[in-house]
Amino acid sequence: MNKLSLTVLTPEKVLIENLEVESITIPAWDGEMCVLPGHIPYMAQLREGILKYKTGTDEEYLSIFWGFFEVYKNKVTILAEDANTPKEIDEEKTRQEYQRAKDALVSGGKKESMDELEAQMKKMMINLKLMNIRHKKKNN
Repeated sequence: MNKLSLTVLTPEKVLIENLEVESITIPAWDGEMCVLPGHIPYMAQLREGILKYKTGTDEEYLSIFWGFFEVYKNKVTILAEDANTPKEIDEEKTRQEYQRAKDALVSGGKKESMDELEAQMKKMMINLKLMNIRHKKKNN
């Protein structure tokens, strides 16, 4: 069976390098996109969300934040501004950061800081969503 080679990079780290997978679901700018072996060459912008990939019968997840991805000859390369595995996320700290950003957003501020706070809240929400997936996976 054909497989895909997955690489996920951020400016600070290499999360995954040339991992063989059966499929990848990517949070593309225009909506979720599933990539299977034999996919046509494609390049698009990422938005924040959950990236899912299948290796055998296992499904794994990452939180992904903005960037670009390319599909070419069964290789998928993801260049994200930031990305996290479930193990990298401190759930309690994430909840606290989300609440701080939410409180700051409600109290108002400069336009620039408002945009930054909204982006930070999106990031924390995606990380919390990833933690929920992790909890459900553990309980099954």
